[in-house]
Amino acid sequence: MKSINDLLGKVMKKGLQPIKKMSVSEWADKYRQLPADAAEPGQWRTSRTPYAKEIMDAFTDNKIHRVVVKSAAQVAKTEILLNVIGRFAHLDPCSILLVNPTIEMSQDFSKARLSRMIQDTKILTPLFYGKSENAKTRDSNQTILSKFFTGGRLVLGGANSPAGLASRPIRILLCDEVDRFPISAGSEGDPVDLAAKRMTTFWNYKMGLFSTPTNEGASRIDIEYLTGTQEEWQHRCPNCGEYHALDYRAMNVDFTENHDDAGNKTVIVKSVKWKCPDCGFEFDERAIKTAPQKYVAQNPDAIHNGIRSFWLNGFSSPWLTWAEIMREWLEAKGLPSREAVVYNTRFGLSYKLAGEYEDEQVFLDRREEYQAELPDGVLLLTGAVDVQKNRLEYEICGWGYDEECYGIKRGVIMGEPTDVGTWHELDKILDCEFHFADGTPLKVSRTFIDSGYSTRAVYEYCIENVQKQRFPIKGKGGAGLPLIYQYTKLKNLPVPLTILGVDDGKQEIFARLGIAEKGAQYFHFPKNDKYIERRGYDNLYFKQLIAERRVFRKVSGVIQIAWEPVADGVRNESLDLRVYNLAAMKSCEAKRGAAFWKKRAELLKTESVTPTQAPKPQPTRQDSTATYRQLDIWT
Repeated sequence: MKSINDLLGKVMKKGLQPIKKMSVSEWADKYRQLPADAAEPGQWRTSRTPYAKEIMDAFTDNKIHRVVVKSAAQVAKTEILLNVIGRFAHLDPCSILLVNPTIEMSQDFSKARLSRMIQDTKILTPLFYGKSENAKTRDSNQTILSKFFTGGRLVLGGANSPAGLASRPIRILLCDEVDRFPISAGSEGDPVDLAAKRMTTFWNYKMGLFSTPTNEGASRIDIEYLTGTQEEWQHRCPNCGEYHALDYRAMNVDFTENHDDAGNKTVIVKSVKWKCPDCGFEFDERAIKTAPQKYVAQNPDAIHNGIRSFWLNGFSSPWLTWAEIMREWLEAKGLPSREAVVYNTRFGLSYKLAGEYEDEQVFLDRREEYQAELPDGVLLLTGAVDVQKNRLEYEICGWGYDEECYGIKRGVIMGEPTDVGTWHELDKILDCEFHFADGTPLKVSRTFIDSGYSTRAVYEYCIENVQKQRFPIKGKGGAGLPLIYQYTKLKNLPVPLTILGVDDGKQEIFARLGIAEKGAQYFHFPKNDKYIERRGYDNLYFKQLIAERRVFRKVSGVIQIAWEPVADGVRNESLDLRVYNLAAMKSCEAKRGAAFWKKRAELLKTESVTPTQAPKPQPTRQDSTATYRQLDIWT
C-alpha cells in the first residue's frame, strides 16, 4: 500500500461489505468439489440428495438456532457437515467447533475428509493456506485439530476430552454421532452441554446435532429429535398421492434363504416392492425414488423455539438399494445384536431392547426334554462359578452353531471358599464327562470363576488348574463396556484376569431370552430327567435369571442404562452365571466365528462311538487332562 488512505479504503470496502445471501445448499452447488476417489467425484449436486437441502439451509435461517438430524448411515451426513463448514468459512467467517466421539475420530476426519475438501474446493484453499495451494506448505498455525482461515478458526475436538470443549467462544457448534459420546468429558460433565456453553455470547449461534440412533430409551438423538419439528422425509404414492415415510414393514420382498454347513444364513433378494398403507398399491424402487418427496413436520410448533429436527432412513439414499437393505435385515432377523445394527444404520431407528418379564412361568413352560445328558447340537461346554461367603454356585452350558445355547446343569456346592474341600467338590463337577446319546463324551473346555469374593482362594484354585482353562474373572459395571472388556496380567501370578462388562452382558442375556424360535442364539432349558436327575432349572433358577431389570437414568443430561433388582430379597446368581458362561464361550470363539464351530464339529467326530459301544470310562482327576486336550479349544 502506498498510503494509509489506500489501506483504509480497502478495509472499508472489504470489511463493511454485507454478507452474501447464499444458503449452504446454494454455496455447495456453486463451489463444492468432491475428490477424485469419491463415489461421485466432481461438482456437488444437492439434487442428488434432495433431503439434504432443508437440513443445510436451516443453518442459514436466522430463526433457527438448533438443527437435529437423526438418520441412517450413508445418507451424505458427513458431506452436509463439510458443506456447512465450507459455507461459513468462505462467506461468514467465524469460530467453529466440530466434536466427534473421540479425539482419534476427529483426527481421522480432519485428515481424510476436511483437508481433502479444502484442497479440492478451490475457493477455500487460499482462505486456509494463504497464497499456497498446497496443504503441505501451510504455516505452523495449521494443525490437524486446529485450522485458521481468513476471519475465523475451525477447532476439532473429541467428546472424551474436555480440553477442546471448555475454552474460547464459538459461534457454530457441530456434534457428530452424539449417541456415541461418552457420558462425561473427563470429569467435567456432559460434552454437548460443555461445548454449548461456549456459544452464549453470540446472538446468531448455530448448533448442529447429528447421529444414527442407538437403543430405545437411551438414545440422545431420539430425545433431541423430539424437542424439534420432527420432520420426516416422505415420498408421494404414485397412485393415491398421499405422502408416507418409507418403512421396512411396508416392503414386500421376494427372496430365497440358504444355509451352509456351518448354519450361516444367506438371503438372496429377487425383488422388493413398497406397499402404500393408504391405497394398497405396490411400486418398485425406481417408481418411489423418482416420485415427489418432501419433509413433513410432526411437531411444527417447535419452530418457534428455533429447533428443526429431521429424520430420514436408508430407503431414500441414492447409494443404498432396497434389495441390499432388506437382505441385511432378513439375514439379521432373530439375532438381536445384528438386528440392532440394521435398525440403527439402515432404518435410522433406535432399537428396542428386550425388557423385563412378569414372572418365571414363561420359561418354566419352555423347558424341554433332552434325549441324553447332552442334546445333539452341543459342540462346546463352558462352566461358570459364582463365589459366595458360604458356597459356590455353578452352571454348565452347551453351545452350538450360531451360539445356540443349551443349559446342562445348575447347582450349588455348600462350603466356605477358604476350605480346600469345597474346591474338591467343584472338581467333581468340572472334571466330569457328559455324554451324547451315542456315548460320545465331552468335558468342560473353559470355566470362568468370579474372583470378587475370597479372591486369594480363587486365584490359588485357578493357578492349580490353569491347564484345564479355569480362569478368574471380575465384573465391572458401567455403560459402554463390552462383555469381554479387558485381559489383565496379575502380578507374580501365572493366570490372566478377565474383566467383564457385566451391564453389556446382562443386556445380551435378556436379548437372547427374547428369541422365541429355536436356532441362532436361542436359550434351551431342560427338565429333570433320567440322565441328570437334578439339572437345576427350577422356579428358583428362573426367578434369579430375571431378577434384574433395565432402567434409564439421566446423568449430566445424558440418558444411560442401569440395572437394578426387580424386588427386594431376590438374588441374581443365575443371571450372573449365564453372563459368565456367555463370556467364556465368546472368549473361545472370538474372531473365529463359523470356522470355530466347524472345527469343533470335526473334533467331536474323531471322538464319536457307535451306540453299541459302551461310553468311555470317566478318567480320574490325575489323568483327566488327556481327554480334555483332545478337544482343546486353543487348537
